[in-house]
Amino acid sequence: MTSTMTSTEAPLQAALDIARALSARGIRFVHWKSNGHLAEALSGRTDIDMFADPAQRQAVRDTLREQNCLEMVSQPWGRYPDVEDWLAMDEATGRFLHIHLHFALVTGLRRIKHLRLPWGEALLANTDHALDPVWPTPTAEMELMILIVRLWAKMPPAKRKGKLRLPPHVRAELDWLLARADAARLSRLAQTLLPGFDVAPIAALVGSPPPSDEAVLTVSRAIYGTLADHHRMPWSTARRRATGLNLQAMALKELRKVRPATVTGKRAAGQGLVVAFIGSDGSGKSTLTAEIRKWLRYKLDVHGYYMGSGQGSTRLFDKLRHAVKGKAKKQKKPKSDGAPRTRKQPGFLDRLVALHQLPAVGSKQRALAEARRLAQGGSMVVLDRLPQAEVNGIYDGPRLQDGNSFPWAARAEMKGYEQLERLKPDLLVKLVVSPAVAHARKPDHSLANIEKKCALTDALRFDGFDVVPVDADQPLEKVILEVKRTIWHHMLKQANAPR
Repeated sequence: MTSTMTSTEAPLQAALDIARALSARGIRFVHWKSNGHLAEALSGRTDIDMFADPAQRQAVRDTLREQNCLEMVSQPWGRYPDVEDWLAMDEATGRFLHIHLHFALVTGLRRIKHLRLPWGEALLANTDHALDPVWPTPTAEMELMILIVRLWAKMPPAKRKGKLRLPPHVRAELDWLLARADAARLSRLAQTLLPGFDVAPIAALVGSPPPSDEAVLTVSRAIYGTLADHHRMPWSTARRRATGLNLQAMALKELRKVRPATVTGKRAAGQGLVVAFIGSDGSGKSTLTAEIRKWLRYKLDVHGYYMGSGQGSTRLFDKLRHAVKGKAKKQKKPKSDGAPRTRKQPGFLDRLVALHQLPAVGSKQRALAEARRLAQGGSMVVLDRLPQAEVNGIYDGPRLQDGNSFPWAARAEMKGYEQLERLKPDLLVKLVVSPAVAHARKPDHSLANIEKKCALTDALRFDGFDVVPVDADQPLEKVILEVKRTIWHHMLKQANAPR
């Protein structure tokens, strides 16, 4: 439930296109509740609560797919009978629209929605375009009737005793509907929806002064009592199941803190997506990666992995490696002239310490294998950086080659990189930035090193990968929007791919 309409933000084009496509096919639908927030819903700030004629279910689903909507699967604690979740993206803004699609008017206890209102046909017959020229909404009287019964159906058991009060945001929505409703029309509608029920107390709610919370909830409880035959399960069963689902949700969210691969969000009904980002210093890679994770996390189950050179190093190997480097630095003699030094072959201890790369490669293999498993189940995975085997010793490439360690270790490393390549992401975004722009963004970095990494970014081919280059010289907001569009199109393609 939401407060009164406060936003004047224009609807997203995607929201308008969806409604027009549904209307063009003769589909009966309505934004059935919380219309005090309709503007926010159509601009992607909150959910679109749509009810559609259950007899037209397949036509609705086909239309949403034609409009590039992605079907999602909720976790058990957010899954209800005859209710579906669909996601759309507005191309102009990159903003998501979450369509909570109802083929039944279910409401009631949180996590359960134990009451199925028998008013679907009446709802579709009592709509207008008073709030939006494209999206139909219920008449004020129809939405008010639905809200009144929802008040008691959704009331938590602990709040059903003592002095009855409505939360401020619910009271605001109620007052908004009461101000728009007509008492005579409300009385006639109530007689149709509740034959044999004394509708006088319902009609009396409209007028001045506004009714008290207790008066409204008394009427709500009375109407709720007449709908006992439409409960999906006994009240005691609903409470028990709701408690179990609440505990399950809390337990998995806590588990995710220690086991990040735990799935807690909505997933794509088909396959998910593994997307990786590479780019030199100054390309905006870290900022972009964080923004994309945040964007996807709005409604989807998202996991992030850092795939840089430090991934997987053990503390023991790190201590040894830094100790050797520190000792070598102290023993290093200053140059006597400007002549370049001949590269000295690593000693036994150097090659031994370099072995930390093997557990690092193994850790990356496990991370990518986990990412593939998550995506197979419909989750979204974002990789910051990606190992490559085209260039040694830099840019997350092999480090034990060219005599830097033992021959057997070099072979093991390359075998690991071959396995990494087989676990490749579904999409690789290559951020291409010019050295001048990158150095302007990172003035504390060496220009020579930036030039080298920019050249490497251009040169890396990643043969067999789905690589999309993006001009990272653009302002960040343009880069983000271009990347969002690219990812969204790949998400739709993956969702329709065979598992």
